[in-house]
Amino acid sequence: MPSDREITVGDLWRAIWRGKWIVVATTIVAALVALGITFTADTTYTATTKVYLGQATTMMGNLASTPGTNPLTAATMLQGDTVVDAVAKATGLTPGTVRAKTDVAVPRAPGTVTTNQPAIATISAAMANPDDAVRLANAYADAALISASTGYEAVTGTLRQQVTRLRAEQVRLQAAIARQPTPENLNQLTDLREVLATAELQMARVQQIEAPGIVTVAKAASSSASTSNRIRTTVIGGVIGFLVGIVIALATRGGIRRGPEPA
Repeated sequence: MPSDREITVGDLWRAIWRGKWIVVATTIVAALVALGITFTADTTYTATTKVYLGQATTMMGNLASTPGTNPLTAATMLQGDTVVDAVAKATGLTPGTVRAKTDVAVPRAPGTVTTNQPAIATISAAMANPDDAVRLANAYADAALISASTGYEAVTGTLRQQVTRLRAEQVRLQAAIARQPTPENLNQLTDLREVLATAELQMARVQQIEAPGIVTVAKAASSSASTSNRIRTTVIGGVIGFLVGIVIALATRGGIRRGPEPA
């Protein structure tokens, strides 16, 4: 009578052990094949840059979400036609080549759920020539910085005009007070100084928090044929071969057999 006992880990291990040489063989073969591929495949060179996209804020200084700084949409914005066309013009490549050879990632900070947070874009360029990879990555970083700075320049330009106007008004009031101080112009100067201090503080805050910038530039490119990459590819191939070997062993050695039931 067939046993209704559930299959245990021991049953599975015994089934794999019966086909252990199959598992060993497939693991070694797959690892060697993966290693061979690393020697025959075309070598690519990858260069990476990082760009701080800035952080928009409200008038009260609270962080605000915009399409260009939101980690959920910023990468899409940086892969738009405006940025890609600028990179293509700077490098002499076609827009299609720029898109195919670059990758833009804007990860969300670990442990956060809000999208109102500073974002850093990681730009990777993969080319057959290391110098071309470095040039493409840096050109993309420059174009990304220009794109990210559009809103920032508009805000700082407005604040700069406001501060300049308030300072000019302060000079005018001080000159008027020097000629003939009156309670009215003294009060006006006091109020003006408060407004000016607020505007200067806001401009300093914007320049500190909202200003985009290049965090790192590409100086060299890593090779896909490096020792570390070859080891990683070989290990992955070996793992795949190990799993395939287990499947083959179970299929060709009678499958999983239940051990004897306890008395």
